[in-house]
Amino acid sequence: MAEPIVIETPAGQRRRLAALGVIMTAVSAFLVAIRSDGDVGLAVGLLGLVFFGPITLALLVRALRNHPVLILDADGFTDRSTLIAAGPVPWPDVSRIDERPFMNRVFVAVTLADPAAFRARQRAWRRLVIHLNRRLVRGDIFIPDNVLPMPPAELVKTMRRLQHAAQRRAHGGGTDRRA
Repeated sequence: MAEPIVIETPAGQRRRLAALGVIMTAVSAFLVAIRSDGDVGLAVGLLGLVFFGPITLALLVRALRNHPVLILDADGFTDRSTLIAAGPVPWPDVSRIDERPFMNRVFVAVTLADPAAFRARQRAWRRLVIHLNRRLVRGDIFIPDNVLPMPPAELVKTMRRLQHAAQRRAHGGGTDRRA
């Protein structure tokens, strides 16, 4: 069996993401503190703190610790790319892997054969975020380009290759031949 492919976010990229999170959280806190726009400024600031606070905390932890964002192997992949990361996903559960542009970013979007079963395994807060994301972009699992050390197209190609090899093995197709 081949060694797993471990994908890590480069250190500079991790630090930049954490810095952006700190800036957005600080701006949100500033809006709450000054309340210059009255209730609107307070509401925007509070929403910003609720949204950016946990994300920033996770980004700061990730900046300090270098944990893989993705691990690919012959059996499936383990997603640790975001706060709502999917965790382990076997290849037979995957029905499609694509690049999906959204708001000037590109995500690697994984569509699952049984998304309801996947969502049922998640915690309630994750189910809510997954549901909201699904209304914006087609797919069940989203791996953002800003945590990847390679272009999303390269990751899609690698994931598809591993998925097809797993399908061939499952159907008695023999060894995993590289093209």
